[in-house]
Amino acid sequence: MPDFEIHTVDSAPEGSRRLLQGLNDQIGFIPNLAATMAEAPALLEAFVTLQTIGHRTSLSPIERQVIAVAVATETGCTYCVAAHSTFALKSGAQPGAVDAVRAGSPLGDARLDALARFARAVVRREADARQRAEELLRAGLSQVQILETLVAIAVPLMAGSAFQLTAVKLDGAFQPQAWAHTA
Repeated sequence: MPDFEIHTVDSAPEGSRRLLQGLNDQIGFIPNLAATMAEAPALLEAFVTLQTIGHRTSLSPIERQVIAVAVATETGCTYCVAAHSTFALKSGAQPGAVDAVRAGSPLGDARLDALARFARAVVRREADARQRAEELLRAGLSQVQILETLVAIAVPLMAGSAFQLTAVKLDGAFQPQAWAHTA
């Protein structure tokens, strides 16, 4: 298994430098996973672009992060669970809600519960994903928002795939939200 370099802005390939600097400016540091993605500028660009598009959807930051945590727990991406849990809390999510989505338990909010269930159903490729979409409508989401959840689902899927390959070390900033996958 190859060791992947954790790039800095200076060590990254030219096509990744601006993107890494943008992440540093946005969140205050360059996450190790993004720093390893930087080896392939196209991958880092796809990841950052998808995140940027996700921010332009009508889903709230908390909703996007709940979806991301649900996807990350479903795929077993320990790095992604910790990172998105941290971002969920920074977005204003209640700690109990973050704990619940990490555990696969009800969050106590019909809309967030429906989003987490839908995200899990999509990742599992369950036949009842359409039924879960009906739950989203009943929880007050529009058809547009249901489709926008696919963007929020894609971000941790891409990150989880990169983590599966790189097994990069969890950043100190995410350590308080470290999570162990229990199969």
